[in-house]
Amino acid sequence: MRSRDKIAYLAALSLFMSSLELLIPRPLPFFRLGLANVPVLMALGLDFHSFLLLLVMKGIGTGYVSGSLFSIFSVISLSQSLVSGIVMYALKKAGGKHVSLYGISSVGALSSTFVQLSLASLYIGGGTMVFLPVMLLISFPSSVLTAFIAARMKLPEEIRIPEAEGENNRSWPAVAAMLVSGFSIMMLKSLPLLALALILAFIFQHLAGRRIKLMPHIILLIFMLLSSLVTPSGRVLFTVLSFPVTEGALLSGLKKSLQLSGAIAVSQGFSGIIVPGRGIIGRTVSIFTVLLSSFRNTEGSLRERIRETLMMECSIKRTEAHINVPVFTIIFISLSLIILLAADCIIF
Repeated sequence: MRSRDKIAYLAALSLFMSSLELLIPRPLPFFRLGLANVPVLMALGLDFHSFLLLLVMKGIGTGYVSGSLFSIFSVISLSQSLVSGIVMYALKKAGGKHVSLYGISSVGALSSTFVQLSLASLYIGGGTMVFLPVMLLISFPSSVLTAFIAARMKLPEEIRIPEAEGENNRSWPAVAAMLVSGFSIMMLKSLPLLALALILAFIFQHLAGRRIKLMPHIILLIFMLLSSLVTPSGRVLFTVLSFPVTEGALLSGLKKSLQLSGAIAVSQGFSGIIVPGRGIIGRTVSIFTVLLSSFRNTEGSLRERIRETLMMECSIKRTEAHINVPVFTIIFISLSLIILLAADCIIF
């Protein structure tokens, strides 16, 4: 397999593993089982440049798959992917055969957890670190599972991906609209306008063909409120078991929750209409699309479907970038959010 196709396949496999994780309920918004690290462990023998490219593809791609590309979650995903990956790569090179894949995976999981919560605390507040013991407790067994799977997986002998023909820039307006929309939501301060922006984002997500799942947003709301309330601020509204619930902390948690939920909903909508078609990103998306399609169309138990999908060895047809919602809808959502941001700056 050619080097660039190998990187694209491993990155696509990481996205596929990440999509499988979405089937598993998450107790915390930042928690991931770690299956997306399986291809990273398989790639420890690559040269550092190729390995680093894979980490970047994994970090950005995870946001693309989950629909959180333009949110704090995407920044956290990319950061923890880079830090934990580089730590594992360095440990592998330093320890050689004296360090097992399980040890490398465990160290990577621990570093990933520290990075996730440290970055989250910068946005949410120091109260986030309260969840560190729970996250560390969960990350260790998940790292063992990740290493167990990686040790038993093999790369296909050949994946053939045709070269792109000509330029393909038809998706750039949608990318620009996504950035503008996400930025507008994250800059909003007024709770009423944030609530309205969230409703608009949900409508857009529905029109883009992405299913709206309320439970992750509810979990996010609870997590944000708890993290903010740990650090009291402002007038005490009431107490729960002698713990003060303050107005400032409550409003701060609610505002950040609405910002993130809105940005995630917008990202999920745009992730359904932006499909890269060129370069290594296009290769990755093409392979990922085939893997996901194979998994969905294969019958049998979950284990059999995954096994059949990973045994795939074929020629991949390139997927062209396309927009499957009216351009007017994209323009409308972007302008609406810009108007809300302008109103927030002028009125509130």
